[in-house]
Amino acid sequence: MKVTMAGVAVTGAGALGSCMTGQPVARGAGTTPKSMARYQNSPNKGRRCGGCTHFLEPNACEIVAGEISPNGWCRFHEPRPA
Repeated sequence: MKVTMAGVAVTGAGALGSCMTGQPVARGAGTTPKSMARYQNSPNKGRRCGGCTHFLEPNACEIVAGEISPNGWCRFHEPRPA
């Protein structure tokens, strides 16, 4: 029971923290830290977040946590089908 309650408290605190910062929270936004994803705010060899299957408009990702630039890039980049 203690583990369950702690999980609820952490989840609630995370949601409240996002609300308080004013940052948009996209449905299905990721939890992988930018450092683990090797995220950068600029494209890599023409590949950018705005053209990735994981990008969530206007500035989030299904995999990577936090605000994501449409012009950014990370190691999870997967081009959208043409």
